[in-house]
Amino acid sequence: MYKKNIAFTLAEVLITLGVIGIVAAMTLPVITEKLDERQNISMLKKFYSEFANATNLLRYNYGDPESWGLVDNDADSSANLLDMYKKQLNMTKICHDGDISCFNFPVYKYDGTTKITSSEYSSWALKSFVLNNGVTVFFDVNDDCFSVFFDVNGKRKPNRLGVDVFAWAVNGKGKIVRYTDPSITIGNDEPEYNYAFEIMESGWEKRY
Repeated sequence: MYKKNIAFTLAEVLITLGVIGIVAAMTLPVITEKLDERQNISMLKKFYSEFANATNLLRYNYGDPESWGLVDNDADSSANLLDMYKKQLNMTKICHDGDISCFNFPVYKYDGTTKITSSEYSSWALKSFVLNNGVTVFFDVNDDCFSVFFDVNGKRKPNRLGVDVFAWAVNGKGKIVRYTDPSITIGNDEPEYNYAFEIMESGWEKRY
């Protein structure tokens, strides 16, 4: 009996590979974005734990931040705050006034528009540092409280608030709070500044 061999032609194989390639090209960025998102949230959670522990130890040793002599836009206050946290956090690099090498600028809003430029940061004479896990941080001191900005993936892009850059405030009692919290004097109601809390309060999930 005659037996017919069944096989794909070269054209069929090439067409199939082409379709697979198109589907992969469409789905790979989505998969990569999701993996990056999970990694960033994991680093956010880890930094929150480390920073909260460091703050609690400082409160135990020195009292609440309202007694630390923090003064808005004061260079000595910024230097003292950095020195205090240097004893509790594993910093591998410290950048003083005007040095932008510790933090990757510009920082963008969640929608991609520019929020903080390197020239603005330099003019504020803030202090920044790099942790041993690559997280980059800078403090912004206010009267009896201060802000913390941090990039959980270091010098890698996209440098967007709510994606890899986050912020929170520490009030006079040493509690980590939203920027809209009535216990602080900062008074910034931009939603991007509260995205760290949006993730924390959603069970460490990004839902915005």
